[in-house]
Amino acid sequence: MNFSLLLSKLGLSQKLSQDVMLILIIALISFVYGMLLGKYKIMTVLINIYVSFALISVIPKDFVLDYNTKLILFFVLVAGLTLVSKRFFDLSISGAGSYFLLKVFLMSFLQVALVLSIVFSTVSKKVALEYVSLDAYGYLTAGFLPLVWMVLPLAYMFFIYKRFNR
Repeated sequence: MNFSLLLSKLGLSQKLSQDVMLILIIALISFVYGMLLGKYKIMTVLINIYVSFALISVIPKDFVLDYNTKLILFFVLVAGLTLVSKRFFDLSISGAGSYFLLKVFLMSFLQVALVLSIVFSTVSKKVALEYVSLDAYGYLTAGFLPLVWMVLPLAYMFFIYKRFNR
């Protein structure tokens, strides 16, 4: 079943139905991602994403030939740091119940959006537009929005810890 076609039959434009599909896919990935990592690893992975992005940002251009190598290196760094970071970071989201699940889902949603923003900022626009619409590409990479996607998970993390550590 083509869900995008179903949305367009309901009166949504093709672009809007692609954007709705992207949001639904991100939400599904975020849910699975959050449930797999759980409250103990999700904050550690966020820090590892920032560290990995910082590291690949300062690699000389003649060392990394193309965006594929850069993305592979980014994901290898995130995975490697996550495996060894148990010794360095001990952050987790506290709580239980449905509100706790909402906190985990929101954090995982922000992390998935951050990773998508990093990926689509790294690849060429032509390659990115093979996977998402021009509007969705703009939401993730246009102007100051990559900065917003970088700051939102941190702001949310500080909000969670400030509110629950009182």
